Amino acid sequence: MIIIQGLTALGSQGAVWGTESEDLDATLVRWEEGRGVTAHIGKEVDVVMVVLAGTGIVRVDSESQGAAAGTVIVIPKGSEREVRAGQGGLTYVNVHKRKRKMLPNMVRPGR
Repeated sequence: MIIIQGLTALGSQGAVWGTESEDLDATLVRWEEGRGVTAHIGKEVDVVMVVLAGTGIVRVDSESQGAAAGTVIVIPKGSEREVRAGQGGLTYVNVHKRKRKMLPNMVRPGR
């Protein structure tokens, strides 16, 4: 069992915390307004995204969904996805089946 408390107090942005078990990966992600993850195709695993704080837009293929605290989005593998933080930023947890390590595509301001 892994128990972590106080995650919302972590600073920075992007992937600010993560853990893995034999079967699962979990990552806490935080973005400032206008930043996020650029469009890319996730070919390996389905992802469950749980929004903890803030607002944003999540696009999966051609469908965009507003996201706020309490929103849960299941993102199927093979789909194109993009995340952009709204006013006040966006904090969420991604959970998925464990996969090989890779770096996310991060949006720089003004892009």
